Amino acid sequence: MKEYYIFNVKKEFASLYKNKQSDLFYIYNRIYYMKEIDKDYGYNLFEQISNFYNKEDIDLFIKNRYMNIMMYSYSPYMHVINNLFLNEVSILTIKNAYIKLETNINDPSFFNDLRELNKNLFVCSFKDNDYFFLTKRNIKINC
Repeated sequence: MKEYYIFNVKKEFASLYKNKQSDLFYIYNRIYYMKEIDKDYGYNLFEQISNFYNKEDIDLFIKNRYMNIMMYSYSPYMHVINNLFLNEVSILTIKNAYIKLETNINDPSFFNDLRELNKNLFVCSFKDNDYFFLTKRNIKINC
């Protein structure tokens, strides 16, 4: 299973690191692997570049989008999609500092929902050294 951490980057840092995403990943990666003894420094660093989530708002947003769909299950701050037709199993856990998404596919359904939040979301997979901004897709149809 892939493990993604999704951070809400402050607007000014999102603009600054838009074209230097590897530098932003380096900062989050450093915080992620920081030793317990340096946790105060890590918290201060995190607080400088990230906004905290309103867990209740995001929880309600996701719940309302899926509550009548059979492939979906819910418990407070944890949302699960088990779609046998698309072969997707995704578990979204909402924390104050980040959203954790465990999934067996590259483009899980929850990504589409999170794009709708209109926040500067930065996705990190620390185990795979993968990272990207989660932006709305602009689909152009030629007639």
